Amino acid sequence: MKPADSEPPYLTVGTDVSAKYRGAFCEAKIKTAKRLVKAKVTFKPDLTTAEVHDDSIQGPLKVGAVVEVKNPDGVYQEASINKLTDCSIYTVVFDDGDEKTLRRSSLCLKGALFVH
Repeated sequence: MKPADSEPPYLTVGTDVSAKYRGAFCEAKIKTAKRLVKAKVTFKPDLTTAEVHDDSIQGPLKVGAVVEVKNPDGVYQEASINKLTDCSIYTVVFDDGDEKTLRRSSLCLKGALFVH
């Protein structure tokens, strides 16, 4: 069992998942993903915090990573990532061919324990 923070910040097309459907988790595969990852960052040196989208970040999307983040003035500034939230929308295909569009909170990596 992997700890939750070792999971990727977002899931990619083709990933095998367990998807919550009608109250149960069923095996499925990600067909499409509309990616939106939000990060809470602390800018250095003034220690101000902000929530930004991942497309404003240059560097690894990982909690604790020191990255370059585009600040409100449009200038890249050094910051550290405090928290990542996957707000992406995923369309999954179940084994029987049914499709469902779900948020990340309704998915877990296949074989991973779902803890909420």
